[in-house]
Amino acid sequence: MSEEYVFLLLFLVFWIAIYILGRFLSLGKYGLQIKPFFIRYDSETFKRILYKYSGRWKNLWRIFSHISVFLGLGLMFFAILFLSWNIMEIFLWRGKGVMIVPVIPVLTLSLYWLPYFLIAIIIAIFIHETAHGILALIEGIGIKAAGALIFAIFPGGFVELDGKELNKLSHASKMKIFSAGASSNILAGLIIFLILSCLFIQSPSGIVVLEVLEGGPLDSAGIRRWDVIYALNGTLIRNYEDLAFFMSSVNPGDKLTVSTSRGNITTIATSSPDDPRRAIIGIVSPFLLYYPSRLGLGFFWDTQIYLVLNWLFLILVNVAVFNMLPIPLLDGDKFIQCLLERITTKGDVIKKFLNVLSILLIAANISLGLRL
Repeated sequence: MSEEYVFLLLFLVFWIAIYILGRFLSLGKYGLQIKPFFIRYDSETFKRILYKYSGRWKNLWRIFSHISVFLGLGLMFFAILFLSWNIMEIFLWRGKGVMIVPVIPVLTLSLYWLPYFLIAIIIAIFIHETAHGILALIEGIGIKAAGALIFAIFPGGFVELDGKELNKLSHASKMKIFSAGASSNILAGLIIFLILSCLFIQSPSGIVVLEVLEGGPLDSAGIRRWDVIYALNGTLIRNYEDLAFFMSSVNPGDKLTVSTSRGNITTIATSSPDDPRRAIIGIVSPFLLYYPSRLGLGFFWDTQIYLVLNWLFLILVNVAVFNMLPIPLLDGDKFIQCLLERITTKGDVIKKFLNVLSILLIAANISLGLRL
């Protein structure tokens, strides 16, 4: 049975078991609400943390609140400009834009990326909601509830504010609260980028194998997922171009010495199933570039730490940018409403225009991304 079918089976078994538990156990007293493919957990611990740390470093939080307004506005403009420019690049330069697709495990996200995605999204959500909660408390708004969500396979978080108190705030105060989540994400993303830059050597020294062709040369030689290929017949292989260039001069049946994280192995190149004249060693795309760390932990842990940090950087930045789009239910929509109410009497018209524009830009980018 393939990994995909095992995943779907486990997914269904998990939700059936959770739903049965929710029906027969009184979980409400523990802050748990369970519905089909939905879990909400109200955490008193998280709520206490927000109150505790909002009382510390108040001057620092106030400085951050002012910075977050400008960061939020900048992220909104960047998101709209980027999505517009990406469409132009795809049309004008024939598919050279950035592929934007919704994250759907199995369909658009391979299962070996799922653990890293989940770790990154959970951390990003925690940072995001913590920033909202602390700045709300700094502005004098009480928190009614705070906690975590799971919808199908996607984790989420929430900080439920006192709506009556929120409505009494000035537009500037509300803008600080609404922009805090995205701003904290982008600042955290910058910190992760700096850590990646300092922790890892920036020049790749090999390629990390994720999949091998079943029965192919590498599979027969014992190469498995997370192994690193450093060289072929003494030629350094640092990236895809090096591998493609070397293999272009290899013929089926040629003997190859492969320098790997397991040591040197000898194998025989075989014919490609698609082109009998083309030689292959049986590495299946995609594969990763191997960036050694300065920690000296070895290839496996170097790769794992790099993947966690790299995914965390990507998720933090993407959540920050997407969340500030002026689309209903997102923070960007609430932020732009406060801004427009403060500066113009025609705010509703402008907001509706930005809503429609943003939704169309997202839809167009996803549609074009699925075709790339």
